Amino acid sequence: MKLFSVKGRLYFFTFSITSLTWALVFATVIFGLKGLIISLTEDALEIRSEILASALPLSYFHESDPALTKWLEQVAQTPPNFVDAGFDSDSSYQIWYNGKVIIKSYISPMMPEPTQEGASSFFDQEQDDDIVWLTYATKIKGKNAWAVATEDMELAFEGIFPFTLVIFIFISENFPYIFVILPLSFIGLFFGIKKSIAPIIETSDKIEVKEDRDNSTIKFDKNPIEIKPLIDRINLCYEIIRQNENELNTSLESEKKFTANAAHELLTPLAAIKSEAQLRERQTNDPVQKEGLAAISLRVDRATHTVEQLVTLARLDPKTAQEKLKDVNLCHVIQNISAELGNKISEKDIDFRVSLPEQCNLRGLSSAIGVLCRNLIDNAVRYCSENGVISIEVFSDTSKLTLRIKNTGRPIPDYMRDYIFDRFVRGAGEEETGSGLGMSIVKRVAEIHRAEVLLSDPEDITGVQVDVVFPV
Repeated sequence: MKLFSVKGRLYFFTFSITSLTWALVFATVIFGLKGLIISLTEDALEIRSEILASALPLSYFHESDPALTKWLEQVAQTPPNFVDAGFDSDSSYQIWYNGKVIIKSYISPMMPEPTQEGASSFFDQEQDDDIVWLTYATKIKGKNAWAVATEDMELAFEGIFPFTLVIFIFISENFPYIFVILPLSFIGLFFGIKKSIAPIIETSDKIEVKEDRDNSTIKFDKNPIEIKPLIDRINLCYEIIRQNENELNTSLESEKKFTANAAHELLTPLAAIKSEAQLRERQTNDPVQKEGLAAISLRVDRATHTVEQLVTLARLDPKTAQEKLKDVNLCHVIQNISAELGNKISEKDIDFRVSLPEQCNLRGLSSAIGVLCRNLIDNAVRYCSENGVISIEVFSDTSKLTLRIKNTGRPIPDYMRDYIFDRFVRGAGEEETGSGLGMSIVKRVAEIHRAEVLLSDPEDITGVQVDVVFPV
């Protein structure tokens, strides 16, 4: 699941907000209960301290009354029993008189002398762990005496984690269904989001697996109404593409037929003209006539080459990309073309260097790859200087396969680099025969194979370097 997909975002934000909401609810309950427990404890301590104060006869004695001294000695030996007054035997309390504790329960902590009425808290420093005690002091009227009720509040005051644990235990014992609702809500959200988003994902998958040339309409099905305008717009685009494709196919078919007919009509008279010129050249002894007839033959060759290149370019129409791709051994293609051009290479005494790996297969159209290599190698031979160097390399990595061809000679001028792939573009003062279509054909074949053609100046020689980078 991708985080930035619609489904991923819905899961992330819904679960995050739901979890945060539940956490805030539990935190509110926990802190609310904590405050409520403290408040209820203070009320209970107030009642206990008032009962203690009313249960003692201290307020009836005068300070100089011998009966007070006798009573103090008596309670020191036998503390009164407050169980009858509503106190549990485990209740914690203290009775202070003139700064001293005269009566206390057996679980009573060591607390400071009270100074004012009301609730307060303190730490029992004599314990191994500092225990927080909540107290409520009630002053006994007419005497420097205090009735103090205390309660151990370590759980509520010391830390939120143990208190939270107690609350969870309490909830699990009394309201266990809450812990069932939480996971069920997440499960319900998960399946609800999954079911709601399923039509969108199905439509996305259909679009993703559509082939490049598949322009069929996408059905709306059970998609949410919000994406209907998007699907309608995509279908409209497909309809426009289909119409344009039909018009383009008709136009290309007409152009292809015209090119084939024109090539046939042109090649036949060109061949006849060349044969006639060669025949007249052999029959005459006049040097001027021989030179003129030879020039005619050369121009006929150039015209024939142009027609052949036009036919090749016409055959590389967009429908070619629909043909089934096959494994093409680029090394074998280069070796075969190099052998065919062996005579031209020998005539110019070229140092022809080929560096090929054992395997250099790529997915492509064998005939089109052959056309690309033939044009590049033929150009390299045509424009290579006498006694020059041509280097052909093929190398690859995990993502691409590169064909590099470089030759010594005149570099491509800067002003030509932006137009070199246009049709019928040739440099000024070119002496070699050509039609200006070779690089256009190379570019067309590269586009069919989603390859990139790069022109640059070689680092080790003066000339031209062409890199054709095929994706693996």
